[in-house]
Amino acid sequence: MNKSFRSVLLLMSIFSMFVLNGCLNDDNKIPPNCYDGILNNSEQLVDCGGPNCEQCDHCIDGIWQPEYGETCVDCGGECGPCSPCANCIQDGDEAGIDCGGTNCGPCAALCADGLLNGTETQVDCGGAYCAACPTCTDGIMNGTEIGIDCGGTNCPPCSTDGNCTNGIIDGGSQGEFWTDCGGVDCMACDTIITFTANGVNHVGVASSCTFSYTGGVVTVTGSTLQGGTIAFTMAQPVAGWVSGSVINMATSTNPASVMAFTNASVAHSTAFGTSTATVNVVKFRSTPAPGGIRYTFSGTLKNSGGTSTVNITNGLVMVPLQ
Repeated sequence: MNKSFRSVLLLMSIFSMFVLNGCLNDDNKIPPNCYDGILNNSEQLVDCGGPNCEQCDHCIDGIWQPEYGETCVDCGGECGPCSPCANCIQDGDEAGIDCGGTNCGPCAALCADGLLNGTETQVDCGGAYCAACPTCTDGIMNGTEIGIDCGGTNCPPCSTDGNCTNGIIDGGSQGEFWTDCGGVDCMACDTIITFTANGVNHVGVASSCTFSYTGGVVTVTGSTLQGGTIAFTMAQPVAGWVSGSVINMATSTNPASVMAFTNASVAHSTAFGTSTATVNVVKFRSTPAPGGIRYTFSGTLKNSGGTSTVNITNGLVMVPLQ
């Protein structure tokens, strides 16, 4: 290969790299990955839209944009005529807008498309085929609500300044008991009982749990999926039921408070021998109803004869109080 030919190849290679990587548009404003055939770079569609690439063709973006002359999603005006089953009009023998009849699909299939069609009374809800639309009186936190039947775009303000959808505990003294649950506006918190007993992880069955708060005494019982039963009777600590209170359980020092674990018909309890257990109160509230308690626990429990031991670790309980 002579020197002149090699020079030509080198120049062509440099020119190709420059065109592909440096001069894709005026002033080089659009990044090269807006031309790579891959959905990336925060694009709306492949190589278009988003904060970096040129706007997508409105006729293929899946959005109904009447301002561009569309009479339904991606059709009408310069986008061309709409299909009879996608023209946003109830026509022919359709049972609802763009559904049913001889040619169109079932109306129920339109309940999640983000359009007011079928027989819906609001977008994707109501009518003969879709779920009932959210209301401000249905006792459920739905729609745009930030609490049960309150807040959002349609319902009255919530009783507290909390927000049951933001992933934090807020709302003041009448607000959430735990993250986005409990209090006057949020859904009740889940009942949780988990712990490890001699290396076996136990998970409580929520429906089996019983719990009460009477005369300052908290009582909690529950069975686990692993066949165990855990029970607590806890007298009010000296500092009161406040966050950070510690309840030390042992027959010799605090017989009024007892933790017991039964598995395979054998009971181990702080009521027996040299057993000890500790409960650390994370949060307690008796009002507003339902109040609740959340605590961690651990212990070394003996059976009645002192011949066997169960080591309880990583314990967590959260229950509403009745």
